[in-house]
Amino acid sequence: MTEIATSIVDTMREPVLVLEPDLTVLHANRSFYRCFHTSEAETVGRQLRELGNGQWNIPALRQLLEEMLNENDTVEDYRVEHEFETIGKRVMLLNARRLQQSPDRKRIFIAISDVTDRERLENELIASNEFSEKLIDSIREGLLVLTPDLVVESANQTFYDLFQVSPEETEGRLIYDIGNGQWDIPALRRALEDVLPHDQRFDDFEVTHQFPTIGRRIMLLNGRALDHLPRILLAIRDETEKRRHESQQKVMVGELQHRVKNILANVHSIATATLRRSNSLAEFEAAFLDRLKSLARTQDLLLRESSGRVDLHELVSWELAAHGWEEDGRLTIAGPEVTLTRREAQAFAMLVHELATNAVKHGAFARSGGRLDITWRIARQNGRDNLSFEWREDGVRIDKQPTSSGFGSGLIRRSVGHMLGGTSRLDFSPRGAICKVEFALDA
Repeated sequence: MTEIATSIVDTMREPVLVLEPDLTVLHANRSFYRCFHTSEAETVGRQLRELGNGQWNIPALRQLLEEMLNENDTVEDYRVEHEFETIGKRVMLLNARRLQQSPDRKRIFIAISDVTDRERLENELIASNEFSEKLIDSIREGLLVLTPDLVVESANQTFYDLFQVSPEETEGRLIYDIGNGQWDIPALRRALEDVLPHDQRFDDFEVTHQFPTIGRRIMLLNGRALDHLPRILLAIRDETEKRRHESQQKVMVGELQHRVKNILANVHSIATATLRRSNSLAEFEAAFLDRLKSLARTQDLLLRESSGRVDLHELVSWELAAHGWEEDGRLTIAGPEVTLTRREAQAFAMLVHELATNAVKHGAFARSGGRLDITWRIARQNGRDNLSFEWREDGVRIDKQPTSSGFGSGLIRRSVGHMLGGTSRLDFSPRGAICKVEFALDA
């Protein structure tokens, strides 16, 4: 090589090799020695495949050179990947040219670009972008990337699913034009056009909007103007269901407080009335506990039904079963299907309990030949369903009409009007007690 050519090659930043036709190294520049951790003594005059104790015996490189010698004069960006013992894995792009100084003297000029770090950075960038995209898609909040003029550059899958729009309807459009103008929301305009340019961010900006396709939505918006990129990141959290559940929870807590208050009031009323009618502590204890159990049975029925309504037939059956009576030849329970509200069930259960208690002590349940027929019917009056309920005992001999009004008979005669807004009548025929109750059912 001439001195000028040698100087030019030595000043190149890329590693360079000049080979004889038999692939003996004629010259290598300083970049080659530095990049591949070798010296001139270990390189010049040696076969290419012998360099670095055989590290350069690379099949892909041999194939390239053989093609050059046989067919081509030049090769550009020939990619070679090889694991060197001393410097590790390297990815190289080879640019080679055949130099013909005379018909029988053909040298090969090879410039080597080490792109190992570049490819690593490119792969890391691709992986980082893929990670970012998958991370954004996995976020449960709707996410929009906007240009400074508020055009949607991209959105995550959550946004498309949540607001029922497609990428075609979203990307490349002004945010206010998404979904045929559904996003032209005054509160959103204030956040993006007034708050964001001044503060570079906004947090939990609440927006309530009625969308034509998905209905009313309550949203919390969080926006960021990126520092090193002219982009705006807008995160949208749909709070609609959460707010609805919170509202339901408040109603449920209020209802629970109301129910507990009513139950305590019932217990207090039962305790007071029972104490007033009891002649001894033992008598009070027996009567009070009995009535408390009846109240508990009703609560069990109410808790079992998520609707808060109780079937009348089931309520009556439960109460009579507690006294040892079931539907057989001595007991019949008949009537159309009726469900009672919580208020009606509590009041009606106490009424049935008192009738059953009287029947155990003095009526049909106290005699082996006694029987009980319970019937009801529904009549439509003044636009409301009215329940007519009859309790009729038979097979009992009553020689003398009761003259005193105990707690049970007092509740049956008077409290129906207060608790159910209806009427009641309790009679004692020579064959047993007959009770008739009428009241309008809650809608």
